[in-house]
Amino acid sequence: MFKRFFIIIVSIMALSSFLVQTVYACFDTFLFLHHKSMVYPTGFFAADVLGEYSFNNTEAPEEDSYFTNYSIYYGLAERVSVQFGLTQSETTRAENKYSTESWSVRGVFNTIRSNSSNYFMDLVAEHHTGVDIDENMAHFSIPNLMYLSNFIIVIHPVYELTYSKNEREHAFGGHGGIFYNINNIGIIGVGGEFASAQSSSALGKRFTEGEAAASLFIGFNMGNIYFQNEFAKGLNNSRDFGFAATLKFFFNTGMSI
Repeated sequence: MFKRFFIIIVSIMALSSFLVQTVYACFDTFLFLHHKSMVYPTGFFAADVLGEYSFNNTEAPEEDSYFTNYSIYYGLAERVSVQFGLTQSETTRAENKYSTESWSVRGVFNTIRSNSSNYFMDLVAEHHTGVDIDENMAHFSIPNLMYLSNFIIVIHPVYELTYSKNEREHAFGGHGGIFYNINNIGIIGVGGEFASAQSSSALGKRFTEGEAAASLFIGFNMGNIYFQNEFAKGLNNSRDFGFAATLKFFFNTGMSI
């Protein structure tokens, strides 16, 4: 059994090294613990704040950089949810300048679910618009989530279009990971990605200089609050290391989980 899952991990990492993605990963502690697709339950309203911090050079702490992303989620119907986001641009400790970089809107549609609810395939459509820069990003992706006993496997291919007045760029890509559910109160796992939100140059910003990165994922539930953190390390010309922490709050507006 262990050998089988080890092979799956290696396969996902290998696949990710050939893929490109510039949106936030679909790793979500709440969805994992409740065995859901990426669609939030009907009537479910949530808000979260994501903070990413990169140690660019351990010998020069003033070069450390960070940025913040705010999102809200709502389940419109059984198989449809929406998300709105606002991102503050990356800054270094020396600069310490805050400005709004982009806003985004996302729709998630569940297209396939197995009778046993251990496999989900969704369709995600998302658009990012730069606030102070002439650049936009649209993407379509097909996240696949598999729940095998206490294991969760994610394979998420993506098509992306980045465009401005004078330029257009196309890319195909994705990311993946394998996670373990600990008694429905916590999640631990590993992810692999290439040119992801953490490591790509989407909207001119990066979390790691390298295009490839790996991360250790930890998440847990505290009542109506869910916390998760990814410790990331680029695999190719990366900055030293960094982390991305998310705190998610949810409000019961007649939801049914």
